[in-house]
Amino acid sequence: MTDLSPDFVNQMKALLRENADDFFASFDKEPPCCLRVNTLKSFDFGALFPQAESKPVPWCKDAYFYSPSFNAGKTASHLAGAYYIQEASATFPVTALEIKEGDVVLDLCAAPGGKSTQIACLLNGSGLLVSNEIVPSRAAALSQNVERFGIKNAVVLNEDPRALASRFETCFDKILVDAPCSGEGMFRKNPQAAREWTKDTPAICAARQYEILCTALSMLKEGGVLVYSTCTFNAEENEETVQRLLDSRGDVKLYPIVTDIPQPVLYGVKASEETMRGTVRIMPHLADGEGHFCARFVKTGGGRNEIRPLKKKRNGAFDKAAGKFFSSFLKVAPQADLFFGEYGYASPDLCPDLDRLRVLRTGVQLGKTVKDRFEPSHSLALALKADEAVNVLPLEEGSRQANAYLMGETLPCEKDGWTLVTVNGLPLGWGKASGGTLKNHFPKGLRINR
Repeated sequence: MTDLSPDFVNQMKALLRENADDFFASFDKEPPCCLRVNTLKSFDFGALFPQAESKPVPWCKDAYFYSPSFNAGKTASHLAGAYYIQEASATFPVTALEIKEGDVVLDLCAAPGGKSTQIACLLNGSGLLVSNEIVPSRAAALSQNVERFGIKNAVVLNEDPRALASRFETCFDKILVDAPCSGEGMFRKNPQAAREWTKDTPAICAARQYEILCTALSMLKEGGVLVYSTCTFNAEENEETVQRLLDSRGDVKLYPIVTDIPQPVLYGVKASEETMRGTVRIMPHLADGEGHFCARFVKTGGGRNEIRPLKKKRNGAFDKAAGKFFSSFLKVAPQADLFFGEYGYASPDLCPDLDRLRVLRTGVQLGKTVKDRFEPSHSLALALKADEAVNVLPLEEGSRQANAYLMGETLPCEKDGWTLVTVNGLPLGWGKASGGTLKNHFPKGLRINR
């Protein structure tokens, strides 16, 4: 069993009373394994990996529990963005957000990217997703996962939420605030987090969460929906933070979440019956998932603004070099309209003005020019469909050639020039073929040792 602080044990006994024993018994069970399929790539997980013995997650139609014996993080399909390994409970907040195609959505505390990639799948290439993370190292991981999923309509930022609020007042249809928290819900999976917890942690987190929520609400349109979630059990961070927000603001009301997930009976919570009924907890002794809390709000005032659009640019030298590549090796011709250094990007249709913001990614990085030549980016490969490339080298999951490609080795290939390498029909990366050999262009930082 995870080594739990006596203060945490006492907290949960006071919160759950006679049901506390069942709660603590859940710490002796193995956490369930879960992944969510990337519907942007039309990937049939069950057909390719029957050995994973998957079964659906009841509250997320594209998520599946799978056998712990299946090493989901070590497949070529995972590197091709076929799925995201995501704790089952963590899929619920985006479900509650009720994303519709065409929505303009902000994921304010987005790293490492599970919920952002889930939002992008529901947007299905429409609207706009702005994914933000204030911590630089975590923002880099977020950007990489957005790239891996082949998402074309997302902007990834590394900003303080207050900087975004000054730019995007009442601009978003939907906002997700998966707030930094004391992490109690992950103690079973992360014993180190349990050891670092103190009885003062929840109060510190609750104060920060309330500030983040108020900042986020300033960016929500009138009539827009905001979902607040945490992965903690503490009532001060959960129901009591919700109640504080409702009591202090006249422009927001609770939008109750209806669910079949069994709800616990809680004691000593300083929140109204309406708040208790309108919010949702996922508890490990009642459902197959780690601890999670979710509340949904609708904004009743404040007005509506449209995002100030990006002034898109052209670069003649880049267009000329890229045009030669596209006409020779692709059946599509994406348009670069944003440039950072030598790299050109195809930005989202609804891309906002990004001036003076810390931008990690906007749309798809197409590639770079080297003198008068164009070199395609890995991001472009992952954003394509296999039938959009002229040259394709198809590989099979688990094959010797697929493993060799992931390790950075050359492969035999009868094509000529830039070639899209695929695994089970999913783009995996680039190679450049000449004289019967494919030079490997799979990024060095992603290569694996087997």
